Amino acid sequence: MKKNTADSISFVRMIGANLKFLRLNRQPFMPQKVVAGSLGITHQQINKYETGMNTPCAYRLKQLADFFGVTCNDLVDPSYIVKNTKNHEVLDRGFDAAKYEQFDDEYPPGSGGLEHDPKMRATYDAILEDK
Repeated sequence: MKKNTADSISFVRMIGANLKFLRLNRQPFMPQKVVAGSLGITHQQINKYETGMNTPCAYRLKQLADFFGVTCNDLVDPSYIVKNTKNHEVLDRGFDAAKYEQFDDEYPPGSGGLEHDPKMRATYDAILEDK
């Protein structure tokens, strides 16, 4: 059985961070389900890639690179995010999680539900505005 080293764990997390950066910094906002659907995998698998829990195989890495219009080298570049942000700041999407705390029972933390679903976010925004 192969044991994960600190370096391999860091490498996988860096790939995940690059994937998440690419997905979140697209206009319009791109949910994990969109990426997953185009690759024929589940949004849970995309989430596992982004969090560094799973490592994409070479084939999947190539699919992801093609989907985002980058090279495989970009996905494995530790400084990709820094090189591609203005003044080293990630784009702010203006999502305030505290605003949705009352709905935590419907979307438990880590479920990937509310914060990645623009329709649900708009629905709850409307509910909160009516109060």
